[in-house]
Amino acid sequence: MRQLSGLRKSKKSKKFLPVFGFILPCVLLLFVFLCSRLPDLAEAYIGYCYPAIAGLLSFISCSVPFSLFDVLIIAAPLAFVGCIVLIFMRKISFIRWIKGVFSSILWIVSWFYMAWGIAYFRPEFHERFGVKPPVEDTVYFEALVYRYIDSLNKSYIADSHFDIDEIDNAIEAAYRKLNKQLRIPYPCGKRRPKCSVIEGLMTRTGVSGFFGPFFNEEHLNYFQLPVSYPFSSAHEKAHQFGIASESECNLYASVVCCSSEHPLTRYSGYLETVWYLLNNLRKMSPDKYREAVRKVDARVIDDYGKISSHWQKALNPTLSSVQDKVYDGYLKTNKQQSGILSYSEMTVLLVTWESLLSSGL
Repeated sequence: MRQLSGLRKSKKSKKFLPVFGFILPCVLLLFVFLCSRLPDLAEAYIGYCYPAIAGLLSFISCSVPFSLFDVLIIAAPLAFVGCIVLIFMRKISFIRWIKGVFSSILWIVSWFYMAWGIAYFRPEFHERFGVKPPVEDTVYFEALVYRYIDSLNKSYIADSHFDIDEIDNAIEAAYRKLNKQLRIPYPCGKRRPKCSVIEGLMTRTGVSGFFGPFFNEEHLNYFQLPVSYPFSSAHEKAHQFGIASESECNLYASVVCCSSEHPLTRYSGYLETVWYLLNNLRKMSPDKYREAVRKVDARVIDDYGKISSHWQKALNPTLSSVQDKVYDGYLKTNKQQSGILSYSEMTVLLVTWESLLSSGL
């Protein structure tokens, strides 16, 4: 009787494994595929399902001080090597190992998209806000640049008192206040800035932060200067709210930081925003760009120089180039057709945002 009972359990487990290991993740990936073809379905998922998922994952990740994403990227290769050792020791068969690897890949990919990646398939900013992309107006854009330069000069602070908790609270307060305008599902879980074991690599490739979708974690590079930190944090928090586009995250970071009552957070917002605006103006008209730069406070120009030299000292050109190409391919694979250039597209969204504000958003 015991042998018969054990046989029945074995048969049940054999039936369960294919369902859990292959069929279920394939069903999830089919849903992901539908979302990639139906933006409204992706939008509905991010609007109604994602906040609960973000809440659960961030609750788990915020309960520990270290990065769970780091644990995953360390454990995965170790498990891979461990299984190869078991094959040579003849503890598991090669066929079983292949099935395990294939099942793991299916689950990791489906986990990535269901946990956050479906955000890549949402309608873009203008469609979600029901407006058309702005028609190029150089006169209006130049006026916008000068207005932001004036605000930047006024927000300058000589003593950049740096307190991570103060900055985090200030950014959260701004997101809480602006969540309806920005159309984000606040609170959408918890947000706790963390460092990563790959911070050294981030520094050498010029990466100030990244969002870990598997456990809904915000990672920041603490190598960056205090004046850059608030904008980077607000950018990664925007990802956590279900915003995938880098340009949109830059816009949200700009809006949130520039509206903050915290001096360093506000200065960081204007500092980064004007940098993007000036870069765009330089492409439009080098002469107008030089005129605009002369309007920037010399102390602010000095801060731009400090940021540039700070990163250049640590940057590895080869690693940075490889990282850019890899991330560019990753973004394009996920329907971000501009790749890494999408970061600079924030200026177009800023023009749209300003027109929305003027129309009574």
